[in-house]
Amino acid sequence: FNESATTGIYTVSLPDALPMSRNVGRVGVNWVRAFLFDLDGTLVDSVPDLTTAVNQLRSVWRFEPVSEEQVRCWIGDGAHRLTERALSSATGRLLTDAELGQAYTVFVDYYQRSICDRSTVYPGVLELLENLSSRGYLLGVVTNKPRQFAELLLARLHLSGHFDVLVAGDDLPNMKPHPAMLVHACQTLGILTGQAVFVGDSGADVAAARAAPMPVLLAGWGYDPTAGEGELMPDAILRDVWDVVLWVSQGIDR
Repeated sequence: FNESATTGIYTVSLPDALPMSRNVGRVGVNWVRAFLFDLDGTLVDSVPDLTTAVNQLRSVWRFEPVSEEQVRCWIGDGAHRLTERALSSATGRLLTDAELGQAYTVFVDYYQRSICDRSTVYPGVLELLENLSSRGYLLGVVTNKPRQFAELLLARLHLSGHFDVLVAGDDLPNMKPHPAMLVHACQTLGILTGQAVFVGDSGADVAAARAAPMPVLLAGWGYDPTAGEGELMPDAILRDVWDVVLWVSQGIDR
């Protein structure tokens, strides 16, 4: 570690041999008490089932189906935005409020039926959560996914019991990239925002964490390939879930 004589903050320096692709941030030692995670694209690959629901919705409107790659680009801003993108991409215009309301009702019905047909937990996630919990860290999920979907997906994939808090996209007036959801999660856990680390896969996740403020680790296996290229940079870009443990060991537990 390289310590600043004036701030007492450590810069995490990882050898080239370690599987962390890039580190640009600084972390305080022995302050982190919780890890908060995004859901879709971070803990779970939900694209296959979201694609099924999107294409069922598009079929009602007599539009051609789209690929999983396309749906992956639409995910991250909540189910209403996903619904709108699924149809406005074909209509070439924004939906009216009435159209969006009708379409969202159809999408909810289809997605509830297939929410866990092909969605999977990313390799290593369960072991990671158990590892962090055994070290005494609090764990939470902060997702723009509506609560009814988030709770159902976590339960079906046997993840619910690992978390101390869930903040979903319809719990508060503002979703990510607004920091309110992260702040609320920390308040629920009884900690300061600077005592939590957020792990997410999108630019919205990075922006929310920076505004909270708290350290943020970018899931390089996620859905947003440009998330680490903006003005707001993550503290580290992770290649796989076990890089979270590596980051903890290198930056905090010593």
